[in-house]
Amino acid sequence: MMNSPLLRWLFDIESIPANAEDVHLVWARPLSPWLWTLLILLAVVFAFWSYTRLQGRRAGRYTLAVARALIIALVLVVLTGPMVELPREIVEPDWVLMLVDRSESMTIDDAPTNGTAAPRRSRDAQLRDILEDNEAVWTELADNRKVLWLGFHSGAFNLETESSAPGDSAVSKTTTVEIGEPTGRRTRVARAIEQALQRAAARPISGVVLFSDGRTDDPPDRSVLRRLQADQVPVYSIAVGSTRPLGDLAVRRIDAPQRAFVRDKVPVVIDVDRLGAAGGQLDATIRLIDELTGEELDAVVLDADSDQDQVTLTASPNLTGEASWTVVVETAEPDLIPENNSKSFLIELVDRPLNVLFIDGYPRWEYRYLKNLLVREKSIESSVMLISADRDFAQEGNQPITRLPRSPEEFAEYDVLVIGDLPSSFFSPDQLDMMRNHVAERGAGLLWIAGERHTPSSYAGSPLADLLPLRGSLSLAPIGEPVTMQPTELADRLGVLQLVTAGQVGWPRELMDPRYTWSALSYAQRIEPGRLKPTAVPLAETVDEFDGTHLPLVVHMRYGAGQIVYVATDEIWRWRYGRGESLTEQFWVQMVRMLGRESFASSGDRVLITANPRRVETGQPARIEARLLDEQLIDEAGAALTAIIETEDGERIAEVQLPQVDGTEDLYAATYLLDRAGSYRIKLPFAQSVNLHAEATLDVIAPDDEMRRPETDHDLLAELSSATGGQVLQIDQVAELPKLLPNRSIKTLNPLTERIWDTPFVFVLALLLFTMEWIGRKLVRLA
Repeated sequence: MMNSPLLRWLFDIESIPANAEDVHLVWARPLSPWLWTLLILLAVVFAFWSYTRLQGRRAGRYTLAVARALIIALVLVVLTGPMVELPREIVEPDWVLMLVDRSESMTIDDAPTNGTAAPRRSRDAQLRDILEDNEAVWTELADNRKVLWLGFHSGAFNLETESSAPGDSAVSKTTTVEIGEPTGRRTRVARAIEQALQRAAARPISGVVLFSDGRTDDPPDRSVLRRLQADQVPVYSIAVGSTRPLGDLAVRRIDAPQRAFVRDKVPVVIDVDRLGAAGGQLDATIRLIDELTGEELDAVVLDADSDQDQVTLTASPNLTGEASWTVVVETAEPDLIPENNSKSFLIELVDRPLNVLFIDGYPRWEYRYLKNLLVREKSIESSVMLISADRDFAQEGNQPITRLPRSPEEFAEYDVLVIGDLPSSFFSPDQLDMMRNHVAERGAGLLWIAGERHTPSSYAGSPLADLLPLRGSLSLAPIGEPVTMQPTELADRLGVLQLVTAGQVGWPRELMDPRYTWSALSYAQRIEPGRLKPTAVPLAETVDEFDGTHLPLVVHMRYGAGQIVYVATDEIWRWRYGRGESLTEQFWVQMVRMLGRESFASSGDRVLITANPRRVETGQPARIEARLLDEQLIDEAGAALTAIIETEDGERIAEVQLPQVDGTEDLYAATYLLDRAGSYRIKLPFAQSVNLHAEATLDVIAPDDEMRRPETDHDLLAELSSATGGQVLQIDQVAELPKLLPNRSIKTLNPLTERIWDTPFVFVLALLLFTMEWIGRKLVRLA
């Protein structure tokens, strides 16, 4: 009908296409059928009534009445506004928001594989397989909906596609999406959903499809859930990774000496991180391996029900030179991140004797046994002086002396000083200053052995009072009864009081049991815990049987570059009655070796640099201190030093000015705040300029770093989907996604209409009817 040019002209058709179908008549002011019937009936009645008085033949009058009725009907039709209409509707497709997790936790290898014997794959690999295997699903969605692909970690961002809809690079009907590498340090699901909804604001959304492992530090809160619920936007989660959360044990830090003696008991302290809620449920064996020989130097079992996060392994190396040792964590159950289960470090092993100067006041039993074992021990070169001896008495030791050192250079030959029960007046003021400086600046070890006469009381007010771990009065009363000794955790950390009996390493039960009379120490000084200096820590203690107080018997303290041990008894020799000289010898040799180890490690260090604390969170300050141990360096340093902070790869992060601390000449310090997580080295260019090695380490962790809790959280995804009316889709259910998504497309009616009451057709029809009636009236009258 619309194809005829004549009809299009008669009805003045312009906008309706010529080939349009389903064109029909509509009314601008439609009337109900009964009203149309009434009006037509009135028009006919009126038309016939109006011609009842006209003279003429009946047939002619009836014809004129019909013509008038048609004219009246035409007027009624024109008044109701007739139009021709072509039905038409506009469909706005609904949107599907595809959110793909691109955080670093996606790199974890805990995702199942198709084959049961195949190794685990990463969550990212599983995600890529899901996207590739379901390309037909994404194509079906893109054919019927607008699909918006977004990646997210700390926020949402566009993902690149091969082809895009014009004008919007994020909207695509292609099925190939370049998701990039997972590099985000944190995951914020709630923020990503909010940003995705913002991008599709004022558009119909059929659902959010979330590809994630569920690990987030920003779970959807009530406001996000209320918005999803109010807009009736369901969340369909496609969970990747292990369905059962796996824990992770990681070697966080290793604290070991840079240098040590061959055949020494070298302590290696390992800080272990239990990552994730399931990390505390893993049994593990921690091993210390020599990389060169493959020999296991030591091992310890870490139980799952233990809250221990620090262990000490002890090695007794036999080879000299630079060695590379590796700490390995082996777990019984699958471990989440195998890459952090091992860490290597270098240690220099030197085979030379330890030089010890032992001075005592009189030949008490402890002196006799200690002097003999120092002479007997092949790894120790000893010089022994007994001040109560006659002039003709030949002083003992491997390197006998006839007088005490009188210069710093002479004291520098000794790694460890052992001071027994002798008065401070035996030393000159200069010798007391030299010994203090020898410990503080050169890192020598100092071993005090208490006595009933002079030590420590006679050293009050002397320079060596600073090297005693006690404050207040130095007059110590005896405990007054025999006591037994038991070590503390620090002893294990420092590698001392690890006695070997019957092939077992540790502290023999007999030494803690008062029923074994031979292990009781008849004399010991009473040191109240509150009298210890702030940096003094007990290595061994006894328990007061009356009030249960733990009284220190062996106390460790750092002073400057050196270490100090105070032994509040001279009765260790009594253990020979139960086990011969084995226990006594191990007790003293381990103590001397520990003190000498620090001396050896510090002997070439003229600059010490430290970071405190050594492990901080981002945004938390760390105090950096540099101490100069050489008077020449103090003269050259000036008012401030520059410290360089760099990553383990050598990338320089910052330069920090360390001003000189008020009231000191050798100490420089400043506080610095790092906002970037990682492991850092702190160096002093000043030390490097004089060919000195000075370096400290600082670990900075992000409190919201999701790798601290890397296990999956599929329960969160299930809760989110359930709360919004969606569901968690298994891998084999992804193909059902197009059917599950509700149809939220919006259909808008927008028909094409053309008015015909003012067209040539109506004008011609009206003219014909009026002309027919006028001519008819003339003919009737003529007849």
